[in-house]
Amino acid sequence: MDALRFLGFALVAMIVIAGLDYYQQDKKHEGILSAEGYIDTIRSRFSERQQEKVAEKAERERQDRWKAGAKSYIPNAPDGWSRYAIDDTDAQAVSTVLSDYGPTPLISSISNPVELARLANGGREAALRKLNETGYVFANGTEILWFDISLKPKSARNTLAGLALGRQAAFTNAMKVSEGFAVIDGVAFAEETGDLLGQPNAAEYRRITGRIGFDEEVVLRLHGKASDASIRQLLTAVDYAGLNALLAHPSPAVGQGVAVALDQQPETADRMNDLYREMQRAQDKISQDKIENLDMGAVMVNTLASSGFNTEGMLNITGGEVFENQNLMQVGYGRAQELLLQTDQQEASLDTPSETKGVIGTLLAMLPKFGATSASEEEPAPTEVRVRKGGGSSSCSSIGSSKRCSVGN
Repeated sequence: MDALRFLGFALVAMIVIAGLDYYQQDKKHEGILSAEGYIDTIRSRFSERQQEKVAEKAERERQDRWKAGAKSYIPNAPDGWSRYAIDDTDAQAVSTVLSDYGPTPLISSISNPVELARLANGGREAALRKLNETGYVFANGTEILWFDISLKPKSARNTLAGLALGRQAAFTNAMKVSEGFAVIDGVAFAEETGDLLGQPNAAEYRRITGRIGFDEEVVLRLHGKASDASIRQLLTAVDYAGLNALLAHPSPAVGQGVAVALDQQPETADRMNDLYREMQRAQDKISQDKIENLDMGAVMVNTLASSGFNTEGMLNITGGEVFENQNLMQVGYGRAQELLLQTDQQEASLDTPSETKGVIGTLLAMLPKFGATSASEEEPAPTEVRVRKGGGSSSCSSIGSSKRCSVGN
């Protein structure tokens, strides 16, 4: 008898819940929702929830891969080469790298004050431990290369510490003089040749850097003595689609098999690096606007609430005077890269001068619009990129801070 009463109560409860749900859905449809239409809304909402679960799972997996770092994406040693851990100080190649190439951890990849203090106070051993997490040494006779892939988290641009670190990084990058080296699978690599103080690159080794993404970045650094062919051989073996998938907003230009003619790669890399610097200048202008409009009450709250260099504060640091959409800037940068590569390829296929430089110039002039937005700014439209993971593949669409992926073999 008690069981029957329970079943009866459960049935009545289900009827009441279904009635309330139908009433709410009917109001959304202006009172014209039929029974068949109501069933369709149930199916639609169930499908949407399943898609949300897939997107949530994909995002958790991405965050786990980010936390694991990018060292596993460094390729194995090519034929004729040897690969060494950088803490294998008994190896002659490693000893050469440490004494002659001056490898250092990427400071912008460190988001915790405790880690920074540990690194600063730990001396050579602490630096080696950090470097061992992100890179390897490659050697083939007299050719020796240090290859490092570090992950730079998105800057905390709502705290004073985050703004200061961001401006420092932009200033350091702006002082370097470099020239385009290569464009490999949508990633531009530049070789440092000096600085704006007029000092040439006095080091007796080559310094080459590539970046995927903007603000939240995968930074590839290669120092050493080797021929162009050897360096290209190593860089070509990298899984750029996998690295691109580590980002919350993957670039549609990276890891998609985009090929640039060898003789055009230096110039295209220069254009892509100009684009990156323009993005930094646009972001730096927003930083200056924030500094000029600081709300000291919000600054105090954010300082107390922040637990690291890359921890966002609770309040708008300008009291609502200056808004910034970092997600939109990241998506805009990826699309700008894609457009740049497309126009360069079109110009190359026509084999005649075109107006693509004017197109890129117009695009660069629009870049600040990707960064400073109002509070009501719409989220960017979905951007689909191809991702390789293990033996399968997946397709991911990013919408604002959400990402949806479907996986197949």
